[in-house]
Amino acid sequence: MTESAAAAPDRARCSRCAGEGALLLVKAGKVVAEACECTRTCPRCEGTGRLYETDVRGYSVLRGCTCGADPRRLAMLAGLKLPTHFIDKTLSNYRPRNPQQMKALGRAGRFVDELVPQTAGTRALCFVGPPGTGKTHLLAAILRQLALEKGVRGRYAEFFLLLSDIKDGYSNGTSARDWLEPLREVEVLAIDEVGKGGKNREWEQGVIDEIISVRYNAGRPTLLATNYPRPGATWKFGAEGEVGETLEQRVGPRVYSRLHEHCDFIEVLGSDFRREQHEERERAPGAVQGRRGIPGVGDALPLKSRTDRSGR
Repeated sequence: MTESAAAAPDRARCSRCAGEGALLLVKAGKVVAEACECTRTCPRCEGTGRLYETDVRGYSVLRGCTCGADPRRLAMLAGLKLPTHFIDKTLSNYRPRNPQQMKALGRAGRFVDELVPQTAGTRALCFVGPPGTGKTHLLAAILRQLALEKGVRGRYAEFFLLLSDIKDGYSNGTSARDWLEPLREVEVLAIDEVGKGGKNREWEQGVIDEIISVRYNAGRPTLLATNYPRPGATWKFGAEGEVGETLEQRVGPRVYSRLHEHCDFIEVLGSDFRREQHEERERAPGAVQGRRGIPGVGDALPLKSRTDRSGR
C-alpha cells in the first residue's frame, strides 16, 4: 500500500471536508479556501501541501500533494468566486426531483469527467429553467469539482453584476481588453443569470457576444444558466414588471445562434425549491408570524427564531 493510499481513509472519514482535504469558508464577507485539519497528518507532505517528486527525466520537481493542502489548489478554489450561499454545493449533494433534473445532473457529471485540462474542444453547457430548480447549484458544483480533482482554473460570474463591474471599469478608464482578457484566459467560465440586465439591451447583448466569441475562438468552454426559456417552451419567465420573453429575445438572434454552436442546452425544470423551503419554515410548529405571515417589526420572536435569524 502506498503512502497516499494509507492517508486516504483518514481523510475519507473527516466530517469537516468529506475527504476533499480543503474547505471553502466565508470570512469577513469573502470566500476563502483553507486546508482541512485532517491534512496535517498527511504522511507524504506532513501538512505542507507540497512535495518533491522525480519526473520521467530524473529531475526532482516540486508538486502539489493530493491530500488537499496544496497552496496552489487552495488559491484556485478561492479564485472561483463562488456565491457565499453555494460554496458547499457539490454534484453529490444535488437532489434531483424529476427526470429533467436527473438528466441535468448526469450531464454535469459527464462534463467534469470528459474535460481534459489545457485541451480545447469540450462542448459547453447551458442550463435553462425557471428560478429555484438548481441551476446555480450545478454551476458551482462543476467549478468546485474541476478545481479539486483536475486543477482546472475556473470562475463564476453573475451576468448582471458582471455588467455593473464593466460599467464601473469604463468609468475608471478601463479598456474593453482589460475586462475581457481575464474572462478569456480562465479555463472554464460559468455565467449565471444570462439575459438578466438593465435598460441598455443593445450594449448588454454586445457584452455577452464578445465574451462568448472570444472564448469560442480560444477553444474554452463557457457554462451558462438562464431563467429565460427557449422559443417554443411551454413555460415563461419575466422578472417583476417585465413581459415574459425567451432567451433569444433577451440575448439577440446573433448570440442565440452562437450558443447553439458552442453548447448543449439542458432543461432544468421543476417547482421553485427556495420558495418551498420558505413555505416549510413558515409552517414550522411554534413559528411566530406577523402580518401577512412573516415576523413583523416589533413582533416578539421566540429564542429559537432569534437564533435562526443570526445564522447560527
